Amino acid sequence: MSTSTTSAATAAQTFSGQSQFAASLQQVITRAVGIASLPLDSDQATLTTLNGQQTALQGLDTDFTSLQTSINNIQTALTSSSLTTSVSNGSVVSASLGAGAAAGAYSIVVDDLGAYSTALSNAGSTPVTDPTSQGISSSTTLTLNINGNLTTITPASTSLDDLASAINSQAAGQVQATVVNVGSTASPDYRLSLTASQLGPTTIDLTDSTDTSVINESVAGSLATYQVAGQPDVLSSDSRTVTLAPGLAVNLLSQSTSGQATTITVANDPTALSSAFSSFAQTYNQAVTDLAQHHGQSGGALEGDSIVSTLTNVLQQLSNFSNGSPETSLANFGITVNDTGQLSVDGTTFASAADANFSTLVATLGGTSTGGFLQAATNALNSVEDPTQGALKIEENTVTNEITAQNTTITNEQAKITQLQTNITAQMVQADAAISALESQLSYVNGLFFSITGNNNNPTASTTVG
Repeated sequence: MSTSTTSAATAAQTFSGQSQFAASLQQVITRAVGIASLPLDSDQATLTTLNGQQTALQGLDTDFTSLQTSINNIQTALTSSSLTTSVSNGSVVSASLGAGAAAGAYSIVVDDLGAYSTALSNAGSTPVTDPTSQGISSSTTLTLNINGNLTTITPASTSLDDLASAINSQAAGQVQATVVNVGSTASPDYRLSLTASQLGPTTIDLTDSTDTSVINESVAGSLATYQVAGQPDVLSSDSRTVTLAPGLAVNLLSQSTSGQATTITVANDPTALSSAFSSFAQTYNQAVTDLAQHHGQSGGALEGDSIVSTLTNVLQQLSNFSNGSPETSLANFGITVNDTGQLSVDGTTFASAADANFSTLVATLGGTSTGGFLQAATNALNSVEDPTQGALKIEENTVTNEITAQNTTITNEQAKITQLQTNITAQMVQADAAISALESQLSYVNGLFFSITGNNNNPTASTTVG
Protein backbone atom coordinates (compact mmCIF):
# COMPACT_ATOMS: atom_id res chain seq x y z
CA MET A 1 0.00 0.00 0.00
CA SER A 2 1.44 3.39 -0.96
CA THR A 3 1.47 6.48 1.31
CA SER A 4 -0.91 8.36 -0.98
CA THR A 5 -3.41 5.50 -0.84
CA THR A 6 -3.28 5.41 2.97
CA SER A 7 -3.74 9.19 3.30
CA ALA A 8 -6.73 9.18 1.00
CA ALA A 9 -8.29 6.25 2.85
CA THR A 10 -7.87 7.90 6.29
CA ALA A 11 -9.11 11.40 5.37
CA ALA A 12 -12.02 12.43 7.58
CA GLN A 13 -15.43 12.13 5.98
CA THR A 14 -17.18 15.39 5.09
CA PHE A 15 -19.61 16.26 7.87
CA SER A 16 -22.56 18.55 7.11
CA GLY A 17 -24.43 19.55 10.25
CA GLN A 18 -27.45 21.76 10.88
CA SER A 19 -26.36 23.47 14.09
CA GLN A 20 -24.03 26.44 14.42
CA PHE A 21 -21.50 24.08 16.06
CA ALA A 22 -21.25 21.78 12.97
CA ALA A 23 -17.76 23.08 12.07
CA SER A 24 -16.51 22.35 15.59
CA LEU A 25 -17.96 18.86 15.45
CA GLN A 26 -16.17 18.32 12.11
CA GLN A 27 -12.91 19.32 13.77
CA VAL A 28 -13.51 16.73 16.49
CA ILE A 29 -13.86 14.01 13.82
CA THR A 30 -10.77 15.20 11.93
CA ARG A 31 -8.64 15.36 15.07
CA ALA A 32 -9.72 11.91 16.30
CA VAL A 33 -9.00 10.29 12.92
CA GLY A 34 -5.67 12.09 12.67
CA ILE A 35 -4.53 10.86 16.09
CA ALA A 36 -5.66 7.31 15.30
CA SER A 37 -3.75 7.44 11.99
CA LEU A 38 -0.37 8.22 13.54
CA PRO A 39 0.57 4.51 13.97
CA LEU A 40 -0.61 3.86 10.40
CA ASP A 41 1.77 6.49 9.07
CA SER A 42 4.62 4.81 10.92
CA ASP A 43 3.57 1.41 9.56
CA GLN A 44 3.49 2.83 6.05
CA ALA A 45 7.01 4.24 6.45
CA THR A 46 8.20 0.81 7.58
CA LEU A 47 6.55 -0.80 4.55
CA THR A 48 8.26 1.68 2.24
CA THR A 49 11.61 0.77 3.79
CA LEU A 50 10.92 -2.95 3.39
CA ASN A 51 9.90 -2.49 -0.24
CA GLY A 52 13.17 -0.66 -0.88
CA GLN A 53 15.12 -3.49 0.72
CA GLN A 54 13.27 -6.07 -1.34
CA THR A 55 14.03 -4.23 -4.59
CA ALA A 56 17.71 -3.93 -3.65
CA LEU A 57 17.95 -7.62 -2.72
CA GLN A 58 16.29 -8.69 -5.95
CA GLY A 59 18.78 -6.62 -7.93
CA LEU A 60 21.72 -8.20 -6.13
CA ASP A 61 20.15 -11.63 -6.56
CA THR A 62 20.11 -11.04 -10.32
CA ASP A 63 23.79 -10.05 -10.21
CA PHE A 64 24.92 -13.12 -8.29
CA THR A 65 22.76 -15.47 -10.36
CA SER A 66 24.48 -14.04 -13.44
CA LEU A 67 27.83 -14.76 -11.77
CA GLN A 68 26.80 -18.40 -11.36
CA THR A 69 25.98 -18.53 -15.07
CA SER A 70 29.37 -17.00 -15.89
CA ILE A 71 31.17 -19.65 -13.84
CA ASN A 72 29.26 -22.39 -15.66
CA ASN A 73 30.23 -20.79 -18.98
CA ILE A 74 33.91 -20.89 -17.97
CA GLN A 75 33.49 -24.58 -17.12
CA THR A 76 31.91 -25.20 -20.53
CA ALA A 77 34.71 -23.34 -22.31
CA LEU A 78 37.29 -25.34 -20.39
CA THR A 79 35.79 -28.75 -21.12
CA SER A 80 34.59 -28.28 -24.70
CA SER A 81 36.36 -25.30 -26.24
CA SER A 82 39.88 -25.16 -24.78
CA LEU A 83 41.27 -27.42 -27.50
CA THR A 84 41.19 -27.05 -31.26
CA THR A 85 41.85 -29.54 -34.05
CA SER A 86 43.43 -29.29 -37.48
CA VAL A 87 43.64 -32.05 -40.10
CA SER A 88 46.39 -32.26 -42.68
CA ASN A 89 44.04 -33.79 -45.27
CA GLY A 90 40.38 -32.98 -44.63
CA SER A 91 39.21 -35.14 -47.55
CA VAL A 92 40.42 -38.30 -45.81
CA VAL A 93 39.18 -37.76 -42.24
CA SER A 94 37.49 -35.22 -40.01
CA ALA A 95 37.90 -35.02 -36.25
CA SER A 96 35.80 -34.05 -33.22
CA LEU A 97 36.74 -33.62 -29.58
CA GLY A 98 35.07 -34.86 -26.42
CA ALA A 99 35.77 -35.30 -22.73
CA GLY A 100 39.28 -36.50 -21.98
CA ALA A 101 40.90 -35.13 -25.12
CA ALA A 102 44.49 -33.94 -24.80
CA ALA A 103 46.81 -31.84 -26.93
CA GLY A 104 49.05 -33.79 -29.28
CA ALA A 105 49.59 -34.97 -32.85
CA TYR A 106 47.88 -38.13 -34.08
CA SER A 107 48.19 -39.87 -37.45
CA ILE A 108 46.01 -42.34 -39.32
CA VAL A 109 46.10 -44.22 -42.61
CA VAL A 110 42.71 -45.24 -44.00
CA ASP A 111 43.14 -48.53 -45.87
CA ASP A 112 39.49 -49.23 -46.66
CA LEU A 113 36.26 -47.41 -45.87
CA GLY A 114 34.41 -50.72 -45.66
CA ALA A 115 30.91 -51.35 -46.96
CA TYR A 116 27.40 -51.94 -45.63
CA SER A 117 25.61 -55.19 -46.44
CA THR A 118 22.57 -54.70 -48.65
CA ALA A 119 19.57 -56.72 -49.81
CA LEU A 120 16.98 -56.21 -52.55
CA SER A 121 13.52 -57.77 -52.61
CA ASN A 122 12.03 -60.06 -55.25
CA ALA A 123 9.89 -58.67 -57.99
CA GLY A 124 6.20 -59.01 -57.32
CA SER A 125 3.98 -61.26 -59.38
CA THR A 126 3.51 -58.08 -61.33
CA PRO A 127 5.86 -55.11 -61.08
CA VAL A 128 4.97 -52.67 -58.30
CA THR A 129 4.20 -49.43 -60.08
CA ASP A 130 2.50 -47.69 -57.13
CA PRO A 131 4.27 -48.39 -53.80
CA THR A 132 1.53 -46.63 -51.86
CA SER A 133 -1.02 -49.31 -52.76
CA GLN A 134 0.91 -52.31 -54.14
CA GLY A 135 3.35 -54.58 -52.34
CA ILE A 136 5.69 -57.55 -52.71
CA SER A 137 3.79 -59.83 -50.32
CA SER A 138 0.23 -60.34 -49.19
CA SER A 139 1.39 -61.29 -45.67
CA THR A 140 0.43 -58.94 -42.87
CA THR A 141 3.26 -60.23 -40.68
CA LEU A 142 6.84 -60.77 -41.82
CA THR A 143 10.08 -61.82 -40.11
CA LEU A 144 13.33 -59.88 -40.45
CA ASN A 145 16.51 -61.94 -39.94
CA ILE A 146 19.72 -60.01 -39.22
CA ASN A 147 22.61 -62.38 -38.49
CA GLY A 148 20.14 -64.80 -36.94
CA ASN A 149 18.42 -62.12 -34.87
CA LEU A 150 14.71 -62.42 -35.68
CA THR A 151 12.32 -59.46 -35.51
CA THR A 152 8.61 -59.58 -36.28
CA ILE A 153 7.50 -56.82 -38.67
CA THR A 154 3.85 -55.83 -38.80
CA PRO A 155 3.13 -53.18 -41.46
CA ALA A 156 -0.02 -51.10 -41.46
CA SER A 157 -0.97 -52.56 -44.85
CA THR A 158 0.53 -54.74 -47.56
CA SER A 159 1.79 -51.74 -49.54
CA LEU A 160 5.51 -51.43 -50.17
CA ASP A 161 5.65 -48.00 -48.53
CA ASP A 162 4.03 -49.28 -45.32
CA LEU A 163 6.39 -52.29 -45.24
CA ALA A 164 9.46 -50.04 -45.46
CA SER A 165 8.05 -47.73 -42.81
CA ALA A 166 7.33 -50.64 -40.47
CA ILE A 167 10.85 -52.05 -40.82
CA ASN A 168 12.39 -48.66 -40.02
CA SER A 169 10.24 -48.25 -36.92
CA GLN A 170 10.24 -51.87 -35.68
CA ALA A 171 13.71 -53.23 -36.54
CA ALA A 172 15.51 -51.40 -33.70
CA GLY A 173 17.88 -49.65 -36.10
CA GLN A 174 19.44 -52.86 -37.44
CA VAL A 175 18.75 -51.91 -41.04
CA GLN A 176 17.52 -48.96 -43.06
CA ALA A 177 14.68 -49.71 -45.46
CA THR A 178 14.00 -47.67 -48.58
CA VAL A 179 11.82 -48.06 -51.67
CA VAL A 180 13.81 -47.92 -54.92
CA ASN A 181 12.83 -48.09 -58.59
CA VAL A 182 14.84 -50.69 -60.54
CA GLY A 183 12.77 -50.10 -63.65
CA SER A 184 12.51 -47.12 -65.93
CA THR A 185 10.58 -43.95 -65.41
CA ALA A 186 8.05 -45.06 -67.99
CA SER A 187 7.82 -48.61 -66.63
CA PRO A 188 8.65 -48.44 -62.90
CA ASP A 189 9.46 -51.52 -60.86
CA TYR A 190 9.61 -50.60 -57.18
CA ARG A 191 11.50 -52.88 -54.77
CA LEU A 192 12.39 -52.94 -51.09
CA SER A 193 16.05 -52.11 -50.42
CA LEU A 194 17.61 -52.95 -47.03
CA THR A 195 20.97 -51.60 -45.83
CA ALA A 196 22.68 -52.77 -42.65
CA SER A 197 23.34 -50.12 -40.06
CA GLN A 198 26.89 -51.34 -39.43
CA LEU A 199 29.79 -52.04 -41.71
CA GLY A 200 30.81 -55.65 -42.35
CA PRO A 201 29.36 -58.91 -43.67
CA THR A 202 25.81 -58.97 -42.36
CA THR A 203 23.23 -61.64 -43.26
CA ILE A 204 19.94 -59.97 -44.19
CA ASP A 205 16.73 -61.88 -44.95
CA LEU A 206 13.02 -61.12 -44.85
CA THR A 207 10.43 -63.92 -44.90
CA ASP A 208 6.66 -63.85 -45.15
CA SER A 209 4.10 -65.75 -43.04
CA THR A 210 4.81 -68.97 -44.98
CA ASP A 211 8.54 -68.64 -44.17
CA THR A 212 9.25 -67.84 -47.82
CA SER A 213 12.01 -65.31 -48.41
CA VAL A 214 11.05 -62.15 -50.26
CA ILE A 215 14.71 -61.22 -50.80
CA ASN A 216 16.04 -61.62 -54.34
CA GLU A 217 19.70 -60.80 -53.82
CA SER A 218 22.03 -59.65 -51.04
CA VAL A 219 25.54 -58.24 -51.07
CA ALA A 220 27.82 -58.74 -48.10
CA GLY A 221 29.59 -55.69 -46.72
CA SER A 222 33.08 -55.35 -45.27
CA LEU A 223 34.70 -53.76 -42.24
CA ALA A 224 36.58 -50.49 -42.43
CA THR A 225 40.34 -50.89 -41.91
CA TYR A 226 42.98 -48.36 -40.85
CA GLN A 227 46.38 -48.00 -39.22
CA VAL A 228 47.32 -45.66 -36.37
CA ALA A 229 50.58 -43.78 -35.76
CA GLY A 230 52.53 -45.76 -38.31
CA GLN A 231 51.94 -49.05 -36.52
CA PRO A 232 51.97 -52.13 -38.76
CA ASP A 233 48.82 -53.63 -37.21
CA VAL A 234 45.71 -53.13 -39.31
CA LEU A 235 42.65 -52.24 -37.22
CA SER A 236 39.08 -52.85 -38.28
CA SER A 237 35.78 -51.20 -37.38
CA ASP A 238 32.10 -51.74 -38.12
CA SER A 239 31.69 -47.95 -38.11
CA ARG A 240 33.35 -45.15 -40.06
CA THR A 241 33.67 -43.20 -36.83
CA VAL A 242 36.60 -44.51 -34.79
CA THR A 243 38.16 -43.45 -31.50
CA LEU A 244 41.75 -42.51 -32.20
CA ALA A 245 42.55 -41.40 -28.64
CA PRO A 246 40.61 -40.56 -25.46
CA GLY A 247 38.19 -37.81 -26.40
CA LEU A 248 39.28 -37.80 -30.07
CA ALA A 249 36.79 -39.25 -32.58
CA VAL A 250 37.76 -39.49 -36.26
CA ASN A 251 35.31 -39.84 -39.14
CA LEU A 252 36.69 -41.84 -42.08
CA LEU A 253 35.81 -40.05 -45.31
CA SER A 254 37.98 -41.64 -48.00
CA GLN A 255 40.85 -44.05 -48.53
CA SER A 256 44.35 -42.69 -48.00
CA THR A 257 46.55 -42.26 -51.06
CA SER A 258 49.33 -44.86 -51.27
CA GLY A 259 49.32 -45.38 -47.51
CA GLN A 260 50.03 -41.70 -46.86
CA ALA A 261 49.19 -40.80 -43.25
CA THR A 262 46.85 -37.97 -42.31
CA THR A 263 47.83 -36.00 -39.22
CA ILE A 264 45.29 -34.66 -36.73
CA THR A 265 46.76 -31.98 -34.50
CA VAL A 266 45.03 -31.21 -31.21
CA ALA A 267 46.27 -27.92 -29.76
CA ASN A 268 45.50 -25.86 -26.69
CA ASP A 269 43.27 -22.88 -27.48
CA PRO A 270 42.66 -20.30 -24.75
CA THR A 271 40.43 -18.10 -26.95
CA ALA A 272 37.10 -19.40 -25.62
CA LEU A 273 38.38 -19.27 -22.04
CA SER A 274 39.54 -15.69 -22.47
CA SER A 275 36.13 -14.71 -23.83
CA ALA A 276 34.34 -16.51 -20.99
CA PHE A 277 36.50 -14.72 -18.40
CA SER A 278 35.82 -11.35 -20.06
CA SER A 279 32.07 -11.99 -19.72
CA PHE A 280 32.65 -13.07 -16.13
CA ALA A 281 34.53 -9.80 -15.45
CA GLN A 282 31.62 -7.73 -16.79
CA THR A 283 29.15 -9.59 -14.60
CA TYR A 284 31.48 -9.32 -11.61
CA ASN A 285 31.93 -5.56 -12.07
CA GLN A 286 28.16 -5.04 -12.27
CA ALA A 287 27.79 -6.82 -8.93
CA VAL A 288 30.56 -4.67 -7.42
CA THR A 289 28.89 -1.47 -8.69
CA ASP A 290 25.44 -2.44 -7.41
CA LEU A 291 26.80 -3.57 -4.04
CA ALA A 292 28.77 -0.33 -3.58
CA GLN A 293 25.48 1.60 -3.39
CA HIS A 294 24.85 0.02 0.01
CA HIS A 295 28.20 0.77 1.68
CA GLY A 296 28.77 3.54 4.25
CA GLN A 297 26.45 6.29 5.46
CA SER A 298 23.51 7.04 3.19
CA GLY A 299 24.30 3.67 1.70
CA GLY A 300 20.93 2.85 0.24
CA ALA A 301 18.18 0.50 1.31
CA LEU A 302 20.60 -2.12 2.70
CA GLU A 303 22.77 0.23 4.74
CA GLY A 304 24.02 -1.61 7.82
CA ASP A 305 22.63 -4.97 6.65
CA SER A 306 25.04 -7.87 7.20
CA ILE A 307 24.17 -9.27 3.76
CA VAL A 308 26.27 -6.48 2.24
CA SER A 309 29.46 -7.68 3.93
CA THR A 310 28.56 -11.30 3.16
CA LEU A 311 28.25 -10.58 -0.55
CA THR A 312 31.39 -8.44 -0.53
CA ASN A 313 33.32 -11.33 0.97
CA VAL A 314 32.06 -13.66 -1.78
CA LEU A 315 33.29 -11.26 -4.46
CA GLN A 316 36.69 -11.05 -2.81
CA GLN A 317 36.95 -14.84 -2.81
CA LEU A 318 36.31 -14.85 -6.55
CA SER A 319 38.79 -12.12 -7.48
CA ASN A 320 41.64 -13.08 -5.13
CA PHE A 321 41.69 -16.80 -5.81
CA SER A 322 44.99 -18.65 -5.64
CA ASN A 323 45.41 -22.40 -5.76
CA GLY A 324 48.24 -22.38 -3.24
CA SER A 325 51.06 -20.67 -5.13
CA PRO A 326 51.70 -17.43 -7.07
CA GLU A 327 51.81 -19.42 -10.30
CA THR A 328 48.26 -20.62 -9.75
CA SER A 329 46.66 -17.26 -8.94
CA LEU A 330 44.28 -15.66 -11.42
CA ALA A 331 46.51 -12.58 -11.48
CA ASN A 332 49.25 -14.70 -13.03
CA PHE A 333 46.99 -15.07 -16.08
CA GLY A 334 46.15 -11.38 -16.43
CA ILE A 335 42.97 -11.43 -14.34
CA THR A 336 43.37 -8.60 -11.82
CA VAL A 337 41.40 -6.18 -9.65
CA ASN A 338 42.14 -2.43 -9.63
CA ASP A 339 41.94 0.04 -6.73
CA THR A 340 38.21 0.59 -7.25
CA GLY A 341 37.47 -3.13 -7.03
CA GLN A 342 36.82 -3.58 -10.76
CA LEU A 343 37.97 -6.84 -12.35
CA SER A 344 39.75 -6.81 -15.71
CA VAL A 345 41.10 -9.45 -18.08
CA ASP A 346 44.20 -8.62 -20.12
CA GLY A 347 43.59 -10.75 -23.20
CA THR A 348 47.20 -10.57 -24.37
CA THR A 349 48.59 -11.59 -20.99
CA PHE A 350 45.99 -14.33 -20.65
CA ALA A 351 46.81 -15.81 -24.07
CA SER A 352 50.57 -15.61 -23.46
CA ALA A 353 50.40 -17.16 -19.99
CA ALA A 354 47.96 -19.84 -21.17
CA ASP A 355 50.17 -20.79 -24.12
CA ALA A 356 53.22 -21.03 -21.89
CA ASN A 357 51.54 -22.82 -18.96
CA PHE A 358 48.30 -24.31 -20.22
CA SER A 359 48.48 -27.26 -17.87
CA THR A 360 48.91 -24.85 -14.94
CA LEU A 361 45.88 -22.86 -16.11
CA VAL A 362 43.80 -26.03 -16.31
CA ALA A 363 44.94 -27.08 -12.83
CA THR A 364 44.20 -23.59 -11.48
CA LEU A 365 40.68 -23.60 -12.90
CA GLY A 366 39.90 -27.19 -11.86
CA GLY A 367 36.18 -27.89 -12.21
CA THR A 368 32.90 -26.91 -10.59
CA SER A 369 32.98 -30.17 -8.63
CA THR A 370 36.63 -31.17 -8.79
CA GLY A 371 38.57 -28.34 -7.16
CA GLY A 372 40.42 -25.21 -8.21
CA PHE A 373 38.90 -21.81 -8.96
CA LEU A 374 35.71 -23.19 -10.48
CA GLN A 375 34.81 -25.26 -7.43
CA ALA A 376 35.75 -22.46 -5.02
CA ALA A 377 33.63 -19.99 -7.00
CA THR A 378 30.73 -22.45 -7.23
CA ASN A 379 30.77 -23.09 -3.49
CA ALA A 380 31.06 -19.37 -2.65
CA LEU A 381 28.13 -18.45 -4.89
CA ASN A 382 26.05 -21.37 -3.65
CA SER A 383 26.54 -20.08 -0.11
CA VAL A 384 24.42 -17.06 -1.01
CA GLU A 385 22.28 -18.42 -3.86
CA ASP A 386 21.25 -21.87 -2.62
CA PRO A 387 17.40 -21.88 -2.76
CA THR A 388 17.02 -23.06 0.86
CA GLN A 389 20.29 -22.25 2.65
CA GLY A 390 21.81 -19.37 0.65
CA ALA A 391 22.28 -16.18 2.70
CA LEU A 392 20.82 -13.96 -0.03
CA LYS A 393 17.81 -16.20 -0.56
CA ILE A 394 17.15 -16.36 3.18
CA GLU A 395 17.35 -12.55 3.40
CA GLU A 396 14.95 -12.16 0.48
CA ASN A 397 12.46 -14.59 2.02
CA THR A 398 12.69 -12.82 5.36
CA VAL A 399 11.96 -9.41 3.84
CA THR A 400 9.13 -10.85 1.75
CA ASN A 401 7.52 -12.32 4.88
CA GLU A 402 7.95 -9.01 6.71
CA ILE A 403 6.27 -7.16 3.85
CA THR A 404 3.35 -9.58 3.98
CA ALA A 405 3.04 -9.12 7.74
CA GLN A 406 3.33 -5.33 7.43
CA ASN A 407 0.60 -5.20 4.79
CA THR A 408 -1.61 -7.24 7.11
CA THR A 409 -0.91 -4.82 9.96
CA ILE A 410 -1.73 -1.81 7.77
CA THR A 411 -4.94 -3.43 6.57
CA ASN A 412 -6.00 -4.12 10.15
CA GLU A 413 -5.09 -0.59 11.30
CA GLN A 414 -6.97 0.86 8.35
CA ALA A 415 -10.04 -1.16 9.27
CA LYS A 416 -9.87 0.11 12.88
CA ILE A 417 -9.53 3.72 11.75
CA THR A 418 -12.40 3.37 9.31
CA GLN A 419 -14.59 1.93 12.04
CA LEU A 420 -13.53 4.69 14.47
CA GLN A 421 -14.32 7.32 11.87
CA THR A 422 -17.73 5.78 11.24
CA ASN A 423 -18.55 5.59 14.97
CA ILE A 424 -17.44 9.17 15.75
CA THR A 425 -19.26 10.55 12.73
CA ALA A 426 -22.44 8.83 13.88
CA GLN A 427 -21.98 10.34 17.36
CA MET A 428 -21.41 13.82 15.95
CA VAL A 429 -24.50 13.48 13.79
CA GLN A 430 -26.53 12.69 16.91
CA ALA A 431 -24.92 15.55 18.86
CA ASP A 432 -25.54 18.00 16.00
CA ALA A 433 -29.16 16.91 15.78
CA ALA A 434 -29.61 17.44 19.55
CA ILE A 435 -27.94 20.87 19.42
CA SER A 436 -30.02 21.86 16.40
CA ALA A 437 -33.22 20.86 18.30
CA LEU A 438 -32.20 22.97 21.32
CA GLU A 439 -31.40 25.90 19.05
CA SER A 440 -34.87 25.59 17.50
CA GLN A 441 -36.56 25.52 20.94
CA LEU A 442 -34.56 28.53 22.08
CA SER A 443 -35.58 30.46 19.03
CA TYR A 444 -39.23 29.64 19.68
CA VAL A 445 -39.13 30.69 23.37
CA ASN A 446 -37.34 33.92 22.48
CA GLY A 447 -40.00 34.65 19.91
CA LEU A 448 -42.78 34.27 22.46
CA PHE A 449 -40.97 36.41 25.04
CA PHE A 450 -40.21 39.27 22.75
CA SER A 451 -43.66 39.24 21.21
CA ILE A 452 -44.96 40.34 24.62
CA THR A 453 -42.28 42.89 25.47
CA GLY A 454 -41.90 44.27 22.00
CA ASN A 455 -39.77 43.18 19.10
CA ASN A 456 -37.22 46.01 19.24
CA ASN A 457 -35.03 43.89 21.50
CA ASN A 458 -35.89 40.52 19.93
CA PRO A 459 -32.70 39.26 18.29
CA THR A 460 -34.73 36.79 16.21
CA ALA A 461 -37.24 39.32 14.92
CA SER A 462 -36.83 41.56 11.91
CA THR A 463 -36.74 45.35 12.38
CA THR A 464 -40.03 47.17 11.56
CA VAL A 465 -40.11 50.89 10.65
CA GLY A 466 -43.35 52.61 11.81
